[in-house]
Amino acid sequence: MSGLVLTPAKLSPLRIGLGPLEMDAWLRPHPGDAPLLAARRRLAAEQSTEVLAALPAGEAPVAELAAILRARGLPLPTGEAQDVLAALAGAVAEDLLLLTFDGAAYVLTAGVLCFPNRWRLVDKMGRTLTAIHGPVPDYETALASPVDRFLERLRPGRAFVRGNWGLASSPDLHLPQSVPPVDPNAEGDIYLRKEEQSFVKLPDTEAVVFSIRTAVIPWAEAPEDERHAIREAAGLLSPEWRAYKSLK
Repeated sequence: MSGLVLTPAKLSPLRIGLGPLEMDAWLRPHPGDAPLLAARRRLAAEQSTEVLAALPAGEAPVAELAAILRARGLPLPTGEAQDVLAALAGAVAEDLLLLTFDGAAYVLTAGVLCFPNRWRLVDKMGRTLTAIHGPVPDYETALASPVDRFLERLRPGRAFVRGNWGLASSPDLHLPQSVPPVDPNAEGDIYLRKEEQSFVKLPDTEAVVFSIRTAVIPWAEAPEDERHAIREAAGLLSPEWRAYKSLK
């Protein structure tokens, strides 16, 4: 990850917590990405219907994103969106979700999702952000309007980043299905999932690229200050949020 640190102030699920990101740092490789890219290439080849998807409205944004990254030197093809997405899966370590504005709301119209955290790309395609986040407690009442305003006001050439966290009973990066809940105060096989999420609006199509860089580490190896902060934050969550985050 690029230095995002989880602190108590950043852990509330009702806090968007955006900060600026240098465009030069957006989707740039990190040391140690090789195993992630190999895993992503394998998933794109073996489970393409699970991890790659594009609707007609997403084809132009996929081509535009690929052209931007091709100008950086990435060997990406032109042509069918599905082929471009497969190449993107193995070229960058981040998952990439493309949101297009349909005149009323932002809709998920294309994506590469190799490392989901208990959700499937096929289940969310063609849906608005509010519909996508239907299972998220308080999203419609507390988060939908601020998120929509942010995306509408986002300008090309600027990038923003936020951190997200989760705990899981599995170390798998590719985690589309639910897993047994965990207790952050207990010992055992618990894993911390840290996500670095960024937002960039493309200049021509004005689609928003939502990227997710995921890292999974054993709970026991997480910095003590982060474990303390997560335990503290988890203790303040409502029963609905604890269930959503798979916490006992």
